[in-house]
Amino acid sequence: MILSISNIKGGVAKTTTAATLAAGLNKRGKSVLMIDSDPQTNLTMCFLSEPEEGAKTLYTVYSGEDSIENVKQSIKPGLDIVVGDFSLCSADMEFLGKVGALKMLQKALKAMETSYDFIIIDTPPNLGFLSLNAFMVSDYIVTPMAADSFSLKAIKLLKQTVDDVADDGGKDIPVAGILLTRYTDRTNVAKILEDNVNAAASLLNTSIFKSRIRQATVVQESQLVKMDLFEYAPKAPVTQDYEAFIDELLDRIGG
Repeated sequence: MILSISNIKGGVAKTTTAATLAAGLNKRGKSVLMIDSDPQTNLTMCFLSEPEEGAKTLYTVYSGEDSIENVKQSIKPGLDIVVGDFSLCSADMEFLGKVGALKMLQKALKAMETSYDFIIIDTPPNLGFLSLNAFMVSDYIVTPMAADSFSLKAIKLLKQTVDDVADDGGKDIPVAGILLTRYTDRTNVAKILEDNVNAAASLLNTSIFKSRIRQATVVQESQLVKMDLFEYAPKAPVTQDYEAFIDELLDRIGG
């Protein structure tokens, strides 16, 4: 099963959600491949150092220089990653005009899908070539949204793009749900914004996950030491938040 983690608004814990979801699924005995499709390479740096110039990355897959099989790196047993690359910043100009441009990732993953229980794609905060390729290959989209920086315009753009993919690519990609992040129930702002997020969920034909991901410094700490939350702070409240989210997600998608 392939899941894209997507929101075109930054600062919503998109990469943290992708990394923690992948690690949590692996902790449950699932084999998982992560794909860092964001040129900022934040998902890569949750686990590894920034790739050196000339390294095998997702960019070399798109450019036809190598296969995902040869590019992927092992983080731990059953958890692999295709690292990102700053060179992906030029992906729209370099690849978008090519024949079959929106199915390049689909083609690259064709031989890999049966090798993993889950493939988790961290998408960039825009709706260009990289996000469209991720959507074309995905079974579901998960949309993290910070409770303190809601943007209905971002949701409308995501909805329009998903609809366009369905029309042009003949593929419906359901949104599994909206995940509220940086959440605190002690502020009136979060409660007021939740009503707006309910409206956004309705627009995407989905619902808000009951699980809420609270703000926590251990998230940044775990990323600095290249450890997932389940290893670094297994008893932290934010880790338990993600545990509950993963259980809820699996119930929704039948995983």
